[in-house]
Amino acid sequence: MQNINDFTKGPLTGIKVVEIGVAMAGPFCAMMLGDYGADVIKIERTEVGDDSRAWSPYFHDAMSYYFAAANRNKRGIALDLKTPEGVNIARELILDADVFVHNYRLGALDRLGLDYESLSRENPKLIYCAVSGFGAKGPLSAEPANDLFMQAYSGGMSITGDPEGSPAKMGMSVADVGAGMFTTIGVMMALQVRNMTGKGQRVDTSLLEGQISMLAHFFTRYFASGEVPGPSGSGALTSPTYRAYQCSDDWIVISAFNQKMWKGLCATLEKPEWLVDTRFIDPKSRATNRPTLIPMIAEVIQKHPIEYWMAKLKENEVPCSPINKIDKVVVQPQVLESKMIEEIELTGLGMMKMAGLPIKFSDTPGTVRRPAPRLGQHTEEVLLELGHTAEEITQLAEQKSIGLDMGWVKVSNQAEGATKG
Repeated sequence: MQNINDFTKGPLTGIKVVEIGVAMAGPFCAMMLGDYGADVIKIERTEVGDDSRAWSPYFHDAMSYYFAAANRNKRGIALDLKTPEGVNIARELILDADVFVHNYRLGALDRLGLDYESLSRENPKLIYCAVSGFGAKGPLSAEPANDLFMQAYSGGMSITGDPEGSPAKMGMSVADVGAGMFTTIGVMMALQVRNMTGKGQRVDTSLLEGQISMLAHFFTRYFASGEVPGPSGSGALTSPTYRAYQCSDDWIVISAFNQKMWKGLCATLEKPEWLVDTRFIDPKSRATNRPTLIPMIAEVIQKHPIEYWMAKLKENEVPCSPINKIDKVVVQPQVLESKMIEEIELTGLGMMKMAGLPIKFSDTPGTVRRPAPRLGQHTEEVLLELGHTAEEITQLAEQKSIGLDMGWVKVSNQAEGATKG
């Protein structure tokens, strides 16, 4: 467990980030910046906060799993952006920041005067990042979108699932998280340009653009062949030796993607005759005869348990893996040694485990220093830093322009206020 007072400065130490985000895409970007040292201030709505606070299940009946996963290493303040005072405070914070990240619908913050043009005039060094559903331009630019919607619209769902079944959603929130990662990359590049020129700029990306980029080889496949890709179940569209197979007791993935591995697979399955079978003689032939070869391999694999096949495949240098469920992943020695499971305390409640940091630095490591904040937890602290007096803060709270620390709100017996998309 990392202690908040005991951390080596990360690569983004000294960078101040303001986030107005909900759910995953914008918050995930801001969290990554915070993981590596940036001071991230998350602005939420008074009373309800980020929609994802209401999504179950919860740590200790108080902290949503989803909110926890995208909002660590942030300070949280609550503002009512329907009041002039709330908007003015948001503006103060952004004008004092290096980076501003939001994933509100395009135009929503512009109407409040929190647009790039006016903010950059007063803070020319500001890097203004907008994460939208469809992108900054085009006929759908102002339309909302969510992860499931964009997995469908972008084509991702059309290539996912069993060929004989219905289209399937990818298990992870790939459109949301993908957009968050691309936004993080955009911030890094914009900071580098600012290091050279002294000037900030606007950075735009979207769920759609992120998905098109991640589906790149499916698009080039289509342009090269004219064939529309479809779902390939647990494997690749072409190779029958790059997919999941069912053993007598569980499922295994075999990823024999070159000729050497194909020879190793034939040795494992004790099928030397396949090496000289003209139907399977090279990758192109195996792809052409995929419908024939898959059931032939499956018939052999199902005869023995997974431990038997794991040992034989490794002996013949064929990459393979069990299809681990989450409960198996979190206890894997490799995962633990890589520090990809972190534990941090929710003050007054208990401990919380979560995924760790994916990028390691030798000299300036990232750290998990703070759990996701309580709603309004740092409102007073941040406003004092901005120069507001205690009296002003009390007055703003009384007129409900700001929300102060609400403490841990037990939610297990309450109806959820929102539904995860």
